[in-house]
Amino acid sequence: MNPLSTINFFRHNKRKLLSNVIIIVVAICLVYLMECFVASIAGSIYPLDANRFHYGMVVVSTSAVPEIPRETIEELESSDSIDVTVPIAIEKITFSVPGSTTHTAAFGCSAEDQKLLLDRFQMKLSSGRLPEEGTNELAIDKNVALNNKLQIGSQVGSKHDKTQSLTGDYRVVGILESDSHISLIGSPTPGDISIKYGDSGIVVFPRNGRFEGAEKEVAALNSQGLLVWTLELYNRTYAKNQQTFQILDMMVILAILAMVICLVCSNYAQHFSRKSEIGVLGALGYTRRQLTARTFREVIVTNLIALIIGLLIAILLTSAIIPRLFDDIGGTGIVFYGKAAIMSVLAPLFTGVFVLIPVRRLIRSVDAVSIVEQN
Repeated sequence: MNPLSTINFFRHNKRKLLSNVIIIVVAICLVYLMECFVASIAGSIYPLDANRFHYGMVVVSTSAVPEIPRETIEELESSDSIDVTVPIAIEKITFSVPGSTTHTAAFGCSAEDQKLLLDRFQMKLSSGRLPEEGTNELAIDKNVALNNKLQIGSQVGSKHDKTQSLTGDYRVVGILESDSHISLIGSPTPGDISIKYGDSGIVVFPRNGRFEGAEKEVAALNSQGLLVWTLELYNRTYAKNQQTFQILDMMVILAILAMVICLVCSNYAQHFSRKSEIGVLGALGYTRRQLTARTFREVIVTNLIALIIGLLIAILLTSAIIPRLFDDIGGTGIVFYGKAAIMSVLAPLFTGVFVLIPVRRLIRSVDAVSIVEQN
């Protein structure tokens, strides 16, 4: 029997191995699940807000400029970078996922412009029909409909649900599919007396190959007191709001450290209880380097087993939980996530490092002669 055999040690200390593996597996599962949860929030919210700006820019009237000047529109339409502008009325529909809520766009326009928006935003009418101009009808994006539990014939609006940002009472007459996630409404439309500033504007579509130039021209309208949304401006705003996700990442790291501290203390206590064994092996002629190498193998094998089992269980748990929380309500659940896997590796990595350092000192401090004499 080889007293330095890692396999023999695990065979005779199954409970110790199991307890160490379970703690690391739990840490990995929590970290992986939490990271995928955070990524799913971002993956669900960002496309709803940002994807439409890949196709065009939006200029909105403000209290300072209640109506976009005709001269401004003509100047945009005469630009070599801009293809066409479409006047719109703007409404919003609430979209909620666990941990966050946003508002998706619902545009009102003339029947002729509806077809133009369908084409330029690459929207497909998957069922039903488009709303008739001047009516409280709604053709809603498929994901938004799923999120709000709506189907053709459903009634939606603040009249029915006070938490809904869509003002009034609308009936769903069609379902749209696109990655721009835009919905279309029959009323209000541009020019309606009921429209207030902030609820009317234009969509600006760039010419092919002139997207950046069009973005710059539209962004310059900010200086005229108009509210402008472009992909670049939205990405800047989104980047500033990443602090929430950074805080969650810090919480994950703190959770990892807390578990690592518990596991390190447990491992050190186990090795401290083996001082007699270490002393006897030292008296039998085994060097401190050999004893340290044995400890190194034990820790590495334990952590490697825990990492493999932990990642497998974490992926299975995430596959069962995340899609139900996000995909089932129109969001985007992320199950396979590289950052989550990297963060999960930190638990066994930190454990290995912080266990080996004190245990190495413990082995060096053991006096083999004193241990043998005491026994």
